[in-house]
Amino acid sequence: MNALERSVEYLYETFSTYPLVPKMNGCPCCVSDTDKEKLHIKPLRDLEEHDLLRYVFKALTTWGNIEDFKHFLPRLFEILANGGFIAYTDTLLGKLEYGKFGMWPENEKAAVEAFLWQWWKNRIATQPYFDHEAFTGIYKITGDLDRMLECWETDFQKNGFRVLVDFIDHYYFDLIYDGKQFKDFKRDDLKKINSWIWKNKAHLEEGFFYFENRDAKLAEIISQALFTVEKNYKNLK
Repeated sequence: MNALERSVEYLYETFSTYPLVPKMNGCPCCVSDTDKEKLHIKPLRDLEEHDLLRYVFKALTTWGNIEDFKHFLPRLFEILANGGFIAYTDTLLGKLEYGKFGMWPENEKAAVEAFLWQWWKNRIATQPYFDHEAFTGIYKITGDLDRMLECWETDFQKNGFRVLVDFIDHYYFDLIYDGKQFKDFKRDDLKKINSWIWKNKAHLEEGFFYFENRDAKLAEIISQALFTVEKNYKNLK
């Protein structure tokens, strides 16, 4: 069992005190009997993404209360960890904010944050692209940008290097020029991200020379990323 899997088990253990109620209140216009049945016909760990998708959208607003959400939370995050709900990451993480996560008992907050850190490390280590929804969601929940950047390995031989290149390729102009993608970030934290990228410029240069004769397409993207940073770094005010 790896660290991410252990963090999921910690969620199950922590939130096991919240049982599945026989009948969850839900708006009849928004939640059908079929939707409700899906949550009761299988054990929690056997529920699949399609069983829970409707609930992800309606939880806490028009379907169920905070205790109900905490019952399903371990399985929701387990599916997220396994690559599910990928198009709905911001919706799912947003439920924590809507559910006043900051006021939850300390042991529950600790379990959720332990999962988020392991999940973020996993995203950096395994995905070839920058997960903007995960980055923003974790930032809004924890407020700990320093730790998020510490988890991000950018050596060109690490997967996090490709994530960095993708970040610059798709999000750097938004970062520098007040784009909507970073509207939830404090100005000082935007500057911190920009400075962190500048400090990692040497990795971009090393990566370019490494991939120049190994992966010409990637080397071209790295070259453009370097040019983008060098030309725009000082424009964040």
